[in-house]
Amino acid sequence: MPNLMEFKSKIVSFENAGQVFGDIKKVNKTIALCHGVFDLLHPGHMRHLNKAKSLADVLVVSITADNFVNKGPGRPAFNENLRAESLANLLSVDYVIITPFATAIEIIESVRPNFYVKGKDYLDEKSDATGNITLEKQIVESNGGNLVNTDEIVFSSSKLINQFMSNYSSEVNFFISEIKKNYGLEYVLSWLQKVSALKIAIVGETIIDTYTNCEALGKSSKDPVLCFSKGNSVSHAGGVLAIAGHCNGLEIETKVITGLNHADLNNIEIMEIKARGIKIKSIDTSPAPTIRKERIVDSRTSMRVLELYEMQDDPLPVTKDLEFIQIIKEKTRDVDVVIIADYGHGLISDAAIKYLTTSKKFLALNTQVNAGNRGFNSVSRYSRADFITLNGNEAQLETRRRHTDIQIFINSLQSKMGAKQILVTKGASGIELYDAEQNICKSPALAPYIKDRVGAGDAVLSVTAPLAYLNAPAEIISFFGNLVGAWAVTFVGNEKSITKGNLIRQITSILQ
Repeated sequence: MPNLMEFKSKIVSFENAGQVFGDIKKVNKTIALCHGVFDLLHPGHMRHLNKAKSLADVLVVSITADNFVNKGPGRPAFNENLRAESLANLLSVDYVIITPFATAIEIIESVRPNFYVKGKDYLDEKSDATGNITLEKQIVESNGGNLVNTDEIVFSSSKLINQFMSNYSSEVNFFISEIKKNYGLEYVLSWLQKVSALKIAIVGETIIDTYTNCEALGKSSKDPVLCFSKGNSVSHAGGVLAIAGHCNGLEIETKVITGLNHADLNNIEIMEIKARGIKIKSIDTSPAPTIRKERIVDSRTSMRVLELYEMQDDPLPVTKDLEFIQIIKEKTRDVDVVIIADYGHGLISDAAIKYLTTSKKFLALNTQVNAGNRGFNSVSRYSRADFITLNGNEAQLETRRRHTDIQIFINSLQSKMGAKQILVTKGASGIELYDAEQNICKSPALAPYIKDRVGAGDAVLSVTAPLAYLNAPAEIISFFGNLVGAWAVTFVGNEKSITKGNLIRQITSILQ
């Protein structure tokens, strides 16, 4: 009977990989490396790994950690430990490594294999939507190794999982099957190419989102106060900068028109956005600070226990407001779409709204309701928009009634503002997209779990607005919106931006 400890000893931590495989190469043994998700082992994998083993003395298989698997909502089907254990149980595999990175670059640098082995579906480097295979090849060869493609039978783990192991509800499976039947993979992906040819300007507040971990200590001994031990903090670019990050990731030419305190122009979050090629033109909001929202998070449960806002939400002085409007005029002149992300913190005045709504640009609008503006940031401040996004709570607040038929309000809003489409995000209930002819496209939610909702609406807006401008079918807009929304709630805040390659991989996985 096989020794279970023998299989466990095959699993090497990433931190120890350099030492382990450096020692192997010192005794003149050759190493072959295979990398992938390996979510569901099948005959294609077995043949691929056997072929890789025949090339070298030692076969190393690295797998992508759960947090970096871009196969769509609900993937991987098996967690990283189970995937590693399954591979370690194969006789052809000598070592398994879980890589805590999005690509194979780091593990290739650490292992420095003689042979980096990929399947025949990577023979054409252009077929890799992420572009990683080209860089991986360069790094392998720079370390004296070779990229080898096996010519074995190809199966798709995603297709097998979708067909036999789907964890979606029957409603979601039906919606996906309708997308496959009515449109197909190539047609869906073609919209990403159209989106990447656009030019977009985003108008609204910059927000620096900070997450501070803490540990609950308990009640103070003398006062009715809950005490916490403060831990580490991490900050992300939020507000319009988060939307710009997503648009830029979709390869859209992106510019931002916003307000910043001059003291923050070299802030690390701002500089990181600029380094991606996103153009930022800002009005100096001083003495008001750049808006910061700090979320105090219980490290044991990952639940937010308190939020602190640093802001001064008074309107801009008249002279600065006129300067801001002039910036809008200049920077929106040559764009296809203007996205207005109005977080209700005083930056966008009635005069700025008047200019935006009387312009002839395609306007995509979101007026967000949050703790800092509740009841004061209404979509009705705007007289026109071509595409509007609201969440269910915002739609209810607009009606001023707790129990009402949202469709009646939506139809009235469309008539008043001339909106071609209004998208309502409803959390676990999915998305509803209303058009000017009072048709409704309902799309079920794809998210299998929720880690943090912050930024999800911004991510949805960033992909649905350009699709709406391009007159994509309602089902396509809803599908993309739900997919990006499901992705955005699986991590904290705005720590990641969607990319075109990421979306291609997710869509391909889901529609196989």
